Amino acid sequence: MNQDHEPFSPGTSEASGEHTTKPIYLTQGEINALQKAILFLKFESEETASLLYAGSPLLNSVLEKVRDVCAFGEYAKELHSRPNEYAERFMRAKLERSYAEELAPRERTEEQNIEILRSCMHPYPVK
Repeated sequence: MNQDHEPFSPGTSEASGEHTTKPIYLTQGEINALQKAILFLKFESEETASLLYAGSPLLNSVLEKVRDVCAFGEYAKELHSRPNEYAERFMRAKLERSYAEELAPRERTEEQNIEILRSCMHPYPVK
């Protein structure tokens, strides 16, 4: 097996847990696919259930890391540094639908709503 692209083997490390790091080798194609899947989940999936993942700090971290090693990373950083009005309108509408679907509606402060929107909009800034 090619050592530059060896899959992770469970049980090879004694450390475990959410914040444990492990080396992983991805091809540029795999990096592109992972980025596209996360961005689709965040900004194209109409399903309100996708918000559970769209605002995930862990997936946002993965998105940053794969962008940093991507062959087009600098372009992506520049693109993502600007607000995306279409994506923000889409995300606001999806969040509103999600709040309307709650079986037990929760009160959220304006601050909480802004933080939720920021997490879901990552890597784009919110206007």
